Amino acid sequence: MKCAFLLYPHQNVRYRQSLLTIAAAELSMTLAALGRGGEVRPVEMGGAAFLTFDCDHLTQRDVRMLSELASVYVMFTMEDAQMVPMESAHPNYIGEDLPALLKYKGKTNEMFTDAMITMALASSAFMPVHDSQLIVCDPMAGRGTTMMLALRRGYHGVGIEIGKADVKECCDYMTRYLEYHRIKHKRSETSLTVRGKCGGRETKFVLSDTAEHFKDGDTRTLRMICGDTRDAAALLKPQSVHLMVTDIPYGVQKGTAGRQDSIGGTIAAALPGWQEALKPGGALAMSFNTYVTRRADLVRLCERAGLEVIATPPLEHWVEQAVSRDVILARKPE
Repeated sequence: MKCAFLLYPHQNVRYRQSLLTIAAAELSMTLAALGRGGEVRPVEMGGAAFLTFDCDHLTQRDVRMLSELASVYVMFTMEDAQMVPMESAHPNYIGEDLPALLKYKGKTNEMFTDAMITMALASSAFMPVHDSQLIVCDPMAGRGTTMMLALRRGYHGVGIEIGKADVKECCDYMTRYLEYHRIKHKRSETSLTVRGKCGGRETKFVLSDTAEHFKDGDTRTLRMICGDTRDAAALLKPQSVHLMVTDIPYGVQKGTAGRQDSIGGTIAAALPGWQEALKPGGALAMSFNTYVTRRADLVRLCERAGLEVIATPPLEHWVEQAVSRDVILARKPE
C-alpha cells in the first residue's frame, strides 16, 4: 500500500522548504510510534509538494492519528496509478479556526506549534491514550495558541504565562469565541498559592462540543495560569500532564520570562519544575532561536533535570532575519 500526503501550500519559498522538513519529521515520527515504520519520501507532483511512504495497511486508529498531522492538507492512497482521497478523521472537537483567529506581533505559526504537539505525542508513552484524558501544557504560554490547538484535538490544555496582559487577552478571546459560537461552557477564577503566598491566578474554562455532552459531564478544560514558569512545580500538580509543548523566548521581541536574567538562566530554573509536572513517559517539545540559545546548552539542561533527549532528524529552519528555529524533544523516564 502506497500513500501520498499533500502538504499545505505556502507562498514564502523559504518557509515552504522549512515546512517540508518539519512535515517529513512529523510524519516519520508518527509512523514509527504507530509501528508503521517506512521511509518518508518528499515528491513533487503537478507542482505540489507531497510526502509518500509504503506500508502494509492502515488501521482506523492509524488514520485517526495521521489526520492530526499539522502540515498535511489531503491524504491519498495510490492505486493503479490513481490517487484516491482518504477520509480525514481529525476530531475538530472545537472550531477549527480557534487557534488562528487571534493575531498579535511575534505569534508563532500555529501549524508549527501543532506539529510540535504531534512530535511530542509520538515521542511519549501516550500515543494510545484516549483524547479525553490527554493533558497538554505550555509552560511559557503567551496568549494560549498551544492550549487552543490541544482543545481542537479534543485534549485538555493548561498554560503558565507571566504576562498579565497576555493572559487577559487569551481569556477574553476565549470567552468571546465561546459565546459567539454558543458553545456551552463555564468560566471561573481562582488564586493559587506558592510558598505560602499568592503566586498566581488561574482562569479555568470547562466546555464541551455539544450541550448534551456538557450536561453529561463529558467536557474538556482549558486552564490559563498567570504566574512564573519557574514556580511550575507549585502551580501544577506533580505528574499531572502528558505533554509539554513550548516556544521559548527568541531574545528578539518576547524578552525573557519576566526577570532580568538570560533565557538560559530562565530555562535552567524552570526545567526541574517542568520535569516534576510531567507524567513518567511524558514528553517535552521545546523550540528555540539558534541565534540566541545553543542546542548543546539546552540538551545539557534537560539532562540535568532528569529528561532523556531524543535524537531527531535536523529540524533547524530559518524564520526571519533574527530567528532561526530548532526543536528539542525530551522524555521523562518511566
